[in-house]
Parts: sequence; C-alpha cells; structure tokens
Amino acid sequence: MANNPIREARRADAFARLQPGYPLKMSMTDAELPDGTPLDDDEFLVRTAKDWGLSLKSLVLTTRQLFCPSDLTGRTTLSLPLTDVLSVALHKHLIGFATIVVDIRDGRQASFPAYINGQLVSADIAAAVDYAKRSVRLEPSAAAPLTDRYQQLREISELKESGVLSEAEFEKEKARILKQP
Repeated sequence: MANNPIREARRADAFARLQPGYPLKMSMTDAELPDGTPLDDDEFLVRTAKDWGLSLKSLVLTTRQLFCPSDLTGRTTLSLPLTDVLSVALHKHLIGFATIVVDIRDGRQASFPAYINGQLVSADIAAAVDYAKRSVRLEPSAAAPLTDRYQQLREISELKESGVLSEAEFEKEKARILKQP
C-alpha cells in the first residue's frame, strides 16, 4: 500500500480503540484482500489460512469480513460481512477431512476443508462474528456529521498544499471521504 500519513494515522487511532476489547489478536498490517480491495481504515487482519496452518489461499478473517471458499472445490471466494454470518460449525466426517460450514443470512452456505486446526478456525471465526454483531448493536447507526467530512476535506487540502500528499493521493482520499455514508 502507498505510504499515506493520513491513512496511517487513522488506522493507528482505530487500532488503539478496537484492540483492547477485541477477542482475538489483530494485526495492523495493511494488506490487499482476496477480492483485490484494500482494508478499510478501521479494518484489520485477524487471521489468514497461513496463520491457521491451512493451504487455502482465499481464507482471510478481518475485523469486519470473512473471505472464504464458497465450496469444497475452492474455485470461488465469498466475501462475507461478519454481521451476515448466522452460524459457524465444524463438521467432522467419518471418512475424509473435517469441513467448516458457514451459514449466511441470505440462506446460502459456504464450506471449506479444515484438514488441521478445524476447532481453532471455527472458534476464531465464531468469536469475530459474535464481536461484530455485538458492536453493531452497541454503536449508534447515525452517519458521521457532515461537518466531520468538511473537516477531513480541509485537512487533506492542507496536506496537499504543503506537499505531503500528491495530487493523485489527494483525489483518492477526497473520493473516499465523499463516499462515506
């Protein structure tokens, strides 16, 4: 990711607020997600398949989303907001490998193999889902006041004028601020 002082400051602030109450260890690593999008300023990596010792490249858990294969073939990846996950279960089969089944609000299911550490994977995902759902209930649903947006625009304008942000970085940041709800 490009070195953006405003984004880094926002991420550090959001990390400091979220970390004390979050049930799992998070990472401030700024990474690109399996769908090619960057992490939001207040979204952090929690686990990847590598952390769990799995070989599924598309398995990533963030503080907001679960990226996982849609089925056992692993050909397609789903991006699931944690608040849309109804349940996470580990299914142990008599023959073959265990699978993790994720029930989604729209009636679909995602399932992927958990050759090892299946209990840990399902417990971590369930803990992140539970936290995300509790957070949504606790936070007011009101959008940020319009004056906050104007303040953010003023700040990035000053950074552009002082030479900290390039024109391209300024335009990208401005588009992100204006896109906020």
